[in-house]
Amino acid sequence: MRILCNLPLECFDDRAAMRGVELCTFGPPDRMMVDGVHYGFDVAFDPSKGTWHELAASLPDGFVPDLVLIYWPDQEPLPADLEQCPVPVVGVVSDYNLTLPYLVGLWPFFDSLLCDRHGQDLFRRLSFEDVRYWCQYAQKRPSHRIYDDVTTRDIDVGFAGNLNPAVQRERSGWIARVSQLAARGVGVEVRQQVHGEDYGRFLNRCKIGWNRSIRGEMNLRAFEVPACGALLLMEDSNLEVRDFFVPDEECVLYNEDNLEAIVEQLLADPARTERIAAAGTRRVQTHRLGDRLQELGSLATGQLRRPESTAADRLLGRAMAMMTTWASGEALAQAAIAAHKEAPDDPRTLNLLGLATLRWRGSEGGQDAFNLLRNASEASEGYLPSVINMAAIAAATDDLQLQSVIRAERERRMTKALDWASIDGPTLPFGFDDCAVERSLALQQAIRTGSPEAFAKTLTD
Repeated sequence: MRILCNLPLECFDDRAAMRGVELCTFGPPDRMMVDGVHYGFDVAFDPSKGTWHELAASLPDGFVPDLVLIYWPDQEPLPADLEQCPVPVVGVVSDYNLTLPYLVGLWPFFDSLLCDRHGQDLFRRLSFEDVRYWCQYAQKRPSHRIYDDVTTRDIDVGFAGNLNPAVQRERSGWIARVSQLAARGVGVEVRQQVHGEDYGRFLNRCKIGWNRSIRGEMNLRAFEVPACGALLLMEDSNLEVRDFFVPDEECVLYNEDNLEAIVEQLLADPARTERIAAAGTRRVQTHRLGDRLQELGSLATGQLRRPESTAADRLLGRAMAMMTTWASGEALAQAAIAAHKEAPDDPRTLNLLGLATLRWRGSEGGQDAFNLLRNASEASEGYLPSVINMAAIAAATDDLQLQSVIRAERERRMTKALDWASIDGPTLPFGFDDCAVERSLALQQAIRTGSPEAFAKTLTD
């Protein structure tokens, strides 16, 4: 099976281990740095500026893909005209809890969308034609392994990861609880900004690697911990862990009521802890990304499932998703301009063009962005995102009258925002602060419950 992919998958495993898969990757030559290691691409190509046809023309002689695999389209931009690809295009999404407002417009491009179990129902409620569960992670074998020169596990319980409370809301409370184990005489270390070999060596010093997922998924840490010889301690509400490890034999699961007791029991019985850790280490060797790629064979041979869409749908969806990627402000603006030209009276394209202008030109583009957002508001008297964004820009000025007028209009529209069309579009701020994350989570809940009015209230809170 020939797979064309936008991610250098050798960051997870050697290509030689990807049996039955011929892989070709594409991306900017200086783009991919993983754990301090630069991974090159087979084809130097910037998808934020190029088209599918240009990409296809640049592939190695004789390489015709059976499948195009697009990882993380909220981080990696799509090539233009991807909908014209003649073979199945499969998307892989991960951090939709943070970026859902930017992902909802990508449905025209994918024959199948792969996500965790928690996301299946969510994306099926959107317009994606075919949504499937697929575990996208595996250990990063180059750095996550047992180091022969680390001979002492002097940390009882260890965790290293993102400690940003805006991104890791639920986990933050648990981190505090894990840290309090020290008061019970447990040797605890909690770290952040530890990557690559340093991270692998840290886990090699841990007897127990504590973990908690965001969405009940098998996250990367669930493979890293056992790969480094520590016992995986994971939440028992996880939706996927039992597919990969046998509880109490290859990992240990905890809940709200028993975390402290379980840790103390494990540390009091080092032979059991070491036995479970060793079994987890053996098991994780069987969970290779190359083997998991084989599961995509049925998609490569299946019929195209891309839903019917308009040019406006496609141009808007691509540009909107590009907002959270590494694409330059200029490339984003060009994508937004293309969407606007196709649908000049659509408030969604005007709203997006306003935000793209602001991201591209910063404060210098503030007035132009504001004018575009005002045009979006005038294009549809019920459209809410543009007014939310106008309010954000006005708040950065000293014009109290303008702020008051926009606030009143925002409240008026909020009471009338009863359908999806009235709330369809990204809103400021950029990034992943408390406000942005709250809105992404609120949109997820609104989609699951069919309540656009609830999301409108979140936008105006």
